[in-house]
Amino acid sequence: MEKLRKALYLLLSLIAVAVAIASILSMFRNTDSRYLKMLDFPRIQLFIVSVVALLLFILDTKRWQWYDYALVGALLSGIAINGGYLINYTPLVAPRVPQVTASSDPAREIGLLLANVKMSNRNAQPLLDLIERRRPDLLLAMEVDDWWDEQLQPIEQDYPYTHEAINEKAYGMTLYSKYPLENIQVNYLNNEKVPSFESRITLADGRSVQLHTLHPVPPTRFEDLPDNAGQEEVAMLKLGRRVAAEDLPAIVAGDLNDVVWGYTDELTGTQDLLHDVRVGRGFYNSYDASSPFLRWPLDHVFVTKHFGLLELERLESIDSDHFPVYVKLVLLE
Repeated sequence: MEKLRKALYLLLSLIAVAVAIASILSMFRNTDSRYLKMLDFPRIQLFIVSVVALLLFILDTKRWQWYDYALVGALLSGIAINGGYLINYTPLVAPRVPQVTASSDPAREIGLLLANVKMSNRNAQPLLDLIERRRPDLLLAMEVDDWWDEQLQPIEQDYPYTHEAINEKAYGMTLYSKYPLENIQVNYLNNEKVPSFESRITLADGRSVQLHTLHPVPPTRFEDLPDNAGQEEVAMLKLGRRVAAEDLPAIVAGDLNDVVWGYTDELTGTQDLLHDVRVGRGFYNSYDASSPFLRWPLDHVFVTKHFGLLELERLESIDSDHFPVYVKLVLLE
């Protein structure tokens, strides 16, 4: 029994040191080191491990020495650092986008479905069924290749306004809309093979909204796919400047391949301009759909102050590694 207790003590000590190092290094988020960037992702897991390890450490330690207090401090640093980010997605923080229980004018509402289909996924029926049930006003499909483009053609009768940038590099994008799309631009914010869309949408009441959709590359290295290894994150900073120069209400949506943890201003280089619909409401972890333990929020929607939130929901699996995310917004008076 004593050997088991000592083994547990050693394990908890190693966890405390590892958590403290990872948590401290994770604060260096905007860097050209992909290893430091990736430490920003598992904050939920680091927080949970810190709390559980702290409780076990207190129960296991009988005779406290100075180094025991140091190890407790290491675990507390993990809780404090990661909790400082995660708290933005809890009810302890007020929502940045006001909740609207009901809209007085459906003509000012807009429902948006984000779906990273996973290019290698060859089962389109779950997504087609989901579209039929939810009937969003806008569908943003990501990782669309020629096969997926063909599978989604049947929905075009309900979505007469469509814009495509198809490729075989896992960053194809298609936007389907029931509302007119005007002044469409295809931008390449940080990679010549990774498109993003900028368009103006006219709602049913005649008012216009600026829509930005994007799918930047993740902080990793690929042999055959676009990456940003050795680069700082610039896509959202460039987008922030574009939104700041606009006069219209704006929506920014997509799979960012990045976690935000409520720090939208830092990510976009703007000040109190774009607001994360998740803040104050929950994590709505959209990736990885195949793992119940390693999940974090990668699919995001940001809006300017002109919008209220009617619905926010992470939807059921479509056989992709991402869960779809549905957001219903209303343009405020």
